[in-house]
Amino acid sequence: MQIAAYLLWRPAMLRWGTEGTEATEPLPGDDLVPRPTFQSTRAITIAAPPEQVWPWIVQMGIYRAGFYTHDLVERALFRARYVEGKHSATRIHPELQDLEVGDKVPYGGGVYATVSQLEPNRHLVAGEQFILRPLPGNRTRFIVRYRGTGYLSAAVRGAGADAPAPTRALAFTLQNVPGAMLLARAVDLFIGDPLHHYMEVGVLRGVKQRAEAAQAQAAAQPT
Repeated sequence: MQIAAYLLWRPAMLRWGTEGTEATEPLPGDDLVPRPTFQSTRAITIAAPPEQVWPWIVQMGIYRAGFYTHDLVERALFRARYVEGKHSATRIHPELQDLEVGDKVPYGGGVYATVSQLEPNRHLVAGEQFILRPLPGNRTRFIVRYRGTGYLSAAVRGAGADAPAPTRALAFTLQNVPGAMLLARAVDLFIGDPLHHYMEVGVLRGVKQRAEAAQAQAAAQPT
């Protein structure tokens, strides 16, 4: 009964916050995974222009500004640390703004996502697709899409040379044990998807909170 309820709720979970055709329309980075096994698109409206939102996006990453989501979960899963210590950044860090195509963004657990596309104030593709669209009234539509073959398999492909033992063990298992990839897809479906939803909604809300606070502070300063 609980599995059936989850499967009924899952389509709405995968398009949380989207409007119109946002969940299905082509986005920058879609071409990198022509036939995905998993796809989610989530969105939120931010009361700040794209140039006020972009600096928060470009500095994301474990050991960088964080992802502005549930830091306690990240620390429990990955022993995550951030530029400001044990919590995601609360301000813009100029030293983290020079991200370029080819750079690697640390996602935790020794896993990295390579920046494949980047257009300032418009979109960043690094593991996921982060899209900014200007709206009237100095607002921004912030869209995040994940498109891939699975979370565990993506972690294996992105594992760096400094990956800890659990990540290396996972990579070995998925690459060498018969049936392991099929089991991984089941884990992705019933555990990875809800966890990813929980963390990604946190990203959307965390960026919104920070960008809107910065916008309000800038508006309050005397001209």
